[in-house]
Parts: sequence; structure tokens; C-alpha cells
Amino acid sequence: MKGLFSSFKLGEMTLKNRIVMSPMCQYSCYEEDGKVTDWHKIHYVTRAVGQVGLIIVEATAVTPQGRISKQDLGIWEDEHVEGLKEIVDLVHGNESKIGLQLSHAGRKADVDGSILAPSPIPFTADKKVPVEMNIDDIQATIKDFGEGARRANEAGFDVIELHAAHGYLINTFLSPLSNSRKDEYGGNRDNRFRFLEEVINEVKKVWSKLYS
Repeated sequence: MKGLFSSFKLGEMTLKNRIVMSPMCQYSCYEEDGKVTDWHKIHYVTRAVGQVGLIIVEATAVTPQGRISKQDLGIWEDEHVEGLKEIVDLVHGNESKIGLQLSHAGRKADVDGSILAPSPIPFTADKKVPVEMNIDDIQATIKDFGEGARRANEAGFDVIELHAAHGYLINTFLSPLSNSRKDEYGGNRDNRFRFLEEVINEVKKVWSKLYS
């Protein structure tokens, strides 16, 4: 039987052990610009020094309005790549692998201005009512996930993870409790899955490591 500290091959990537750090929001972008701070560099690289085999960086927003909080990391513009690449390089320097979780908070976003969701159903009675996404909003957000994947690739991440749980945007398309749409993105199971399917297909166009 393989032990916890034995190597593990995942596709073309080999992890030095089977210890994986899951993504956890750190709320440490104090300038509210989504850019990496010294805090992030210390936090993630310390885990590599501690010999974690694979580190997954916290939920990183593909749009400003898709942040869980205004202190979240972002990957919605090219200016975010430099700081993320610095983390990647430092982690790789300690022989660990690193991934990034691409995220859009949807109706759970706690930011200024309008927030988006498949239907105008708030997360709880005391939360902001989201704007129902029209087809242009949906297509733009799909492109945003693809652009986030492209930037993650440029930064050198080994893997990416799509956040499709916990009541965030992708999850709300999947659930009939939060998706009351009557078009091709709502109703039956296949229609509710369509948004995630199109996000995956968009990401595949730019995430070269899928086929390396």
C-alpha cells in the first residue's frame, strides 16, 4: 500500500507526496485590487517549505463583481499575473506543485454595486438581490473563466480548479432551487448543466496542460 509520503502521478504531473492543501479564502488583498501581497507570498510558500505536495491557491475571482469579498485575490486582468507568477516560482523552487481555484461568487458576492446570478433570488432574505444574467452576461462570464485560465497558465500554475460548489455562480446554475430560468440555461438537468459545460469547454481552449 502506498504511504502518505509516497509520490503520486496525476496525468503528466508527479507530486512528491500525497499531501494536498485545499483552497481557503484568506481575505488579504487590502488594497481591494485583487493583487498578490507579501502576505500571500509568505503564506503559500511557507506551505511549500513545509513539504506540501500540492498547494491550491484560494478562490480567485475571474471578474471584480465575482469576488466573495473585496479582499479576495483576482485574475480578471493581466496585471494580476506578475504577483501570481512570483508565488508559483517560489513554490516550485521548493519542489512543490501549485494550483489555482477559478471562482465567481455570483449571488454570494459581498462587493459594491450589482451582483449577478442565473435568477434574481438572493442567497438569504437579508442579502442583496442579484441581477438575472442575460445571454450576453452569460457569454461574457464564460469568456472571463477562459481568460482566467489563460492567465493562470501564463503564471505557470500546474493545475486549475473550477469552483462549482458552495452556492457560488456555477453551483447556482446547477441547482433548481437557485435557477428558475426558462431559457436554454434553466429548466431540465441538461440545461442547468449547460453553463458549467460551456465554461469547461472555454477553459480547455486555453489550458495547454490538459493535453501536454
